Amino acid sequence: MTFLHNLFYISPLPMWVFDTKTLKFLAVNNEMILKYGYTEEELLTMTIDQVCMIESVHGRARVNKKGGDEDFVRLDCRGIDYEGHEATFAIASDITADVQALKASEFNEERYHIISKATSDTIWDWNFSTSTVVWNKGINGIFGYKELVDNTTTSEWWHSKIHPEDRERVWGNIQRNIHEKINRWEEEYRFACEGGSYKHVLDRGFMVFSDDLSIRMIGSMQDISQRKQEEQWSRLLESVVINATDAVLITTGHSEGSGQSIIYVNEAFTRMSGYTKSELMGASPRISQGPETDISEINKLKNAIENKQPCEIEVINYTKQGKEYWVSQSNAPIADANGEVTHWISIQRDITQNKRHLKEIEEQNKKFREIAWIQSHLVRAPLARVMGLVDLLKHFVPGDDKDELLVHLSNSAKELDAIIINIADKNPENEF
Repeated sequence: MTFLHNLFYISPLPMWVFDTKTLKFLAVNNEMILKYGYTEEELLTMTIDQVCMIESVHGRARVNKKGGDEDFVRLDCRGIDYEGHEATFAIASDITADVQALKASEFNEERYHIISKATSDTIWDWNFSTSTVVWNKGINGIFGYKELVDNTTTSEWWHSKIHPEDRERVWGNIQRNIHEKINRWEEEYRFACEGGSYKHVLDRGFMVFSDDLSIRMIGSMQDISQRKQEEQWSRLLESVVINATDAVLITTGHSEGSGQSIIYVNEAFTRMSGYTKSELMGASPRISQGPETDISEINKLKNAIENKQPCEIEVINYTKQGKEYWVSQSNAPIADANGEVTHWISIQRDITQNKRHLKEIEEQNKKFREIAWIQSHLVRAPLARVMGLVDLLKHFVPGDDKDELLVHLSNSAKELDAIIINIADKNPENEF
C-alpha cells in the first residue's frame, strides 16, 4: 500500500480521490497541486464541482485553476473504497491544446462557410485523405453544375474539367505544392462549364498542414473570362496601332499646351517626324509645330480639347531636321470608366503629296482661266477684223483700195497668230 501511495503522489498526471456522495476531495497528488495552483489544505476543504466541471459523456472536463485560467482534461474515473468512504479515483490527461485546435478549426470552418456565401467567387475545399472537393454555390451559378450531390465531387472530377491544353501544367503544379509543402498556389487556366464551353479562371489555393503533412487545400476560383477577352482586344488593338501606316500619338489628357505631354508614339510617327521615341516621350505635342503652322487650326484643336470633343485639322508640321510637311490630324479624347478624359489620341497622315498635287491643279486651273480670258477677249477682236476684211474682199468693187485691205488682213492674221502662239505657250498640256 505504501508503494501505491507513493506512486499516487509522484505521478506526472494530476490525480485525486473524492467522496462519491459528498463530492469532497479526500486526497490530491503533487501534480494536481502544482498544475492547478491550489494548496493541499485548500483542496481538502473543497468539493469536486468547485474545481472541475464535466462537459461531455466522453469524460472531457474543464478544470478551473486558482489564478482564473482553465485547462481542458480527459478524465479516467473508477470507483474505489478509500478509508471507509465510497470514493472515486480520477486521473486527468491534459487536452487543452487539442480542444483549442478543435475550436480554431470549427471557427475557421464557420468562417469558410460565411465567406463562401458572401463572395461571388467559387470557393472549394479539397480533402486529400478522402480525395473529395466541396464547392460553394459558385460551381452552380458560374459554371452551371446544378446536379452535384451536396456540391461535392472527387478531385478526379476537377482534374477532368481543366482544359486539356492546361491540364498537365495546372495539375503538375498542384502536385508539386502538395509534395514540397508549399502553402500557396496560384494558376490561370480554363475550366469547363456544364454545357462544354470553357471559362478563364484565376485559381488561388492555400495549403493546410497537420504534423508537417499536407492534409487539405482551400481555394478560390475567380471567373476572369471578361478580363481575358479585354486583354485579347487590347493586344489586337496594340498590334493595329504598332503596325499602322498612319502615325499615332497619345498624350495625357490635360489642357492643350504645356499641360499635355506625349506618352506614346508608334514607329510611323518617328519615321514621319524624324524624332526618336526617347526624344518624344514626355515632350509637348507642339514639338512638331513651326513658323508656317496655321494658328487658326491650332486654336481649333485647343478649343476641342477644352470642350473634350473630337476634331480634325490640317497643319504644316516640321521634322526634327526642320523640313516642312503637311499632316491631316484626327484627334479624339479617351475617357475612363467615370467619363473623365484621361488621354488624347491623335492619328496623323502625311498629306504633303496631296497638297502638292492640289497646288499643281490650282496652277493649271489658273492657266486655263487665263486662256479662257484670252480666247474670250483678245482673239475675238482680230478675228472680227479678219472676218470683216474677208467680207469686203468678197464684195470688192473696182476703184476700192484693194492693197490696203490686204495689208489690214495680213496684220490681223499676224495678230491672231501671235495670240494663238501665246495661248499654246500657256497650255498646261505642253508641260507634259
